[in-house]
Amino acid sequence: MAAFPDPQWFAALGRLMEAEGELFRRLGYAEVRFVIKVIGENDDPVAPLVGLEFDGYRLARAVQLDDTAAFDPDFVICGRRPVWDRMLAEIARGGRPELRHTLSSLALVGDELWLESTDQLREDKFFRFNQTLQEFFNLSARLSR
Repeated sequence: MAAFPDPQWFAALGRLMEAEGELFRRLGYAEVRFVIKVIGENDDPVAPLVGLEFDGYRLARAVQLDDTAAFDPDFVICGRRPVWDRMLAEIARGGRPELRHTLSSLALVGDELWLESTDQLREDKFFRFNQTLQEFFNLSARLSR
């Protein structure tokens, strides 16, 4: 089994997302394209960049990127490896992270996870579709079973 942040790990979440269709239909249609950037202690990426695209109620693609600009993301979610690991460990233990360690909470403060974007309206899609994104990550609890 692939591990975070490998595109195959995200593809596995995408298959679970399709199986949990009703949950995502209740949350609403999500049309968003973004990048996951895992940062090391020296501020360099420690893993390949991964581009994710949601189309409606499904993950349309998960790809490794050489060039973020060519993917044209709405935003990039950046965070140091220990922050990502803590959130995913909490999800593995309890099905969801503690409230202070959700994508939204961490990005809102902006020091543990932060967003990069060239367009404020496109960056706003993070907040508009946040519950869908969090529930998508929460599915990772089922990968370790």
